[in-house]
Amino acid sequence: MRDLGDLSDQQLLAAFQQGSVAAFEAIHRRYFGRLYAHAFKMLGNADDAQDIVQEVFIALWTKSDAIQVHTGLAGYLYTAVRNRVLNLIERDKTYRAHLDALAAFLDENPSPPAHAADEELLYALFEAEIEQLPRKMKEIFELRRQGEFSYAEIADQLSLSDHTVKKQISNAIKILKDRLMQWKSQLVVLFF
Repeated sequence: MRDLGDLSDQQLLAAFQQGSVAAFEAIHRRYFGRLYAHAFKMLGNADDAQDIVQEVFIALWTKSDAIQVHTGLAGYLYTAVRNRVLNLIERDKTYRAHLDALAAFLDENPSPPAHAADEELLYALFEAEIEQLPRKMKEIFELRRQGEFSYAEIADQLSLSDHTVKKQISNAIKILKDRLMQWKSQLVVLFF
């Protein structure tokens, strides 16, 4: 049998779309390193770059029947990586906005509790909301909340990517912010 590495991109894609796992593996070998270098150049983060390239290949695998390549396989793959990089950058901006909004919310206290008991109630409500977070999200959030660990350290400790850690913390902050806003409106009614 002919070595699949000798086939053109178009031939490899056609073979892959007809069900050849070997053709997919040949595409992966041919493009993974190049796509990784491209993503890393855009992001400057090895874990995020690897995650993105893996996501592109997973999408290629799962959507093989529906893929229509008009620009050539290389153009298709590079465009997919670029789009995912841009989405990640946008999510990071959103994450930072959520974090800033939560920090501002916690710093603002237009009507401080009248008594120490009220302050304890607010603290207990906050802690209860943290306890309600999904287990892994709570674990990641608590490690970051303690302030002793960077995202990379948390990722290493839990065998996750930096991107996953950032996303979990962002989601936790969004959930807590939403829940605290609900509690704030209910507490205003109670205090007054």
